[in-house]
Amino acid sequence: MNIGIMSMQRVENYGSFLQAYGLKKEIEKLGHSVQFVDYQVESSIVLSQNKHKTGFSDSRFCKAIHMLSPNYRQWRKKQMKMNYTFQDFINAYNEQYLSELNVKKEYNVTPELDALVIGSDEVFNCTQSGSRVGFSKQLFGKDNKAKKLISYAASFGSTTYEKLKQYHIDQEVADLLLQFDSISVRDENSKEIIEKLCNISPQCHIDPVLLYDFPEVDDISVSLKNYIVVYAYADRIKGEEAEAIRRFAEQENKKILSLGFYQPFCDEYILASPLEVLAYIKHADYIITDTFHGTVFSIKYQKKFGTIIRDSNRQKLGDLMHRFDVANQQITNLENISKILYCNMKENGLNKILLQEKKSALDYLKSSLVF
Repeated sequence: MNIGIMSMQRVENYGSFLQAYGLKKEIEKLGHSVQFVDYQVESSIVLSQNKHKTGFSDSRFCKAIHMLSPNYRQWRKKQMKMNYTFQDFINAYNEQYLSELNVKKEYNVTPELDALVIGSDEVFNCTQSGSRVGFSKQLFGKDNKAKKLISYAASFGSTTYEKLKQYHIDQEVADLLLQFDSISVRDENSKEIIEKLCNISPQCHIDPVLLYDFPEVDDISVSLKNYIVVYAYADRIKGEEAEAIRRFAEQENKKILSLGFYQPFCDEYILASPLEVLAYIKHADYIITDTFHGTVFSIKYQKKFGTIIRDSNRQKLGDLMHRFDVANQQITNLENISKILYCNMKENGLNKILLQEKKSALDYLKSSLVF
């Protein structure tokens, strides 16, 4: 059968790539041919909150004085380094990595398909401020030309039922969701939204990174030893958090490695391919992250890890970590970082949970893609 996947495959992000790659591989293992389908970006329904502030502090004189200060020059140097490394990643993603998904430069919109699978990732997150996607109805299945429409581990992300009501799109979203032949979501928030909107209870399934085994990673050699991986967006871990990580690394005599995104406090930065990221994670002694997929990678390889919890990530990371019984790996107090990182994941029954979740996910895909 000819199956299409509509996901966040063009978003320059390791997690977005790897979940798309994993889902493609799993569907191909079921005997289907797979192509990625693009969606139309639409305007955001949420006004950007980044309003320009005016006042004396923004005057040209104050800016000029500020630019002469040593602190500004140091900050500017760090910003330029982060910008250069991020641009390197963007270039590599679009010129090299996308070809591994067989995603072409030309957009593939509304092809004829036997089935369209929407997901995984935050494909239903339609109330983000400053979103590059906006409220794209195609991510909810509109105008598709498939004989069957399903979702797999789709997420509303930071969108809530209350926000859908607030922006008066709850009924439109409900009508679109009711056109699906079967719905699978990634988290409890998404499940609750669909239950309230559509009066149906969708199944909840794991991210494709946890579903697919990635045997390709076994063929990637990692020469580094005795290292800690920091997996986070640029400049998000700093100040006391960075200091706490450095103290732990010195205590353990480990090098700190940042992957994909430059972190000034780390010993080494590596621009790795998505599959190389998994290899570095797999062979690391410890993982420290504050992202959803950084946590997923750590769970996948049952690493000693800690996830820094903030208000911005508390909902989706809390849901994921409770589901896999690793809530104790949440870093909410920097004084506990050593105790958290010493915990051995291979001793807490994590493998049993993973096997159960994999079986449930595969059963869903098999039954949903039967014609």
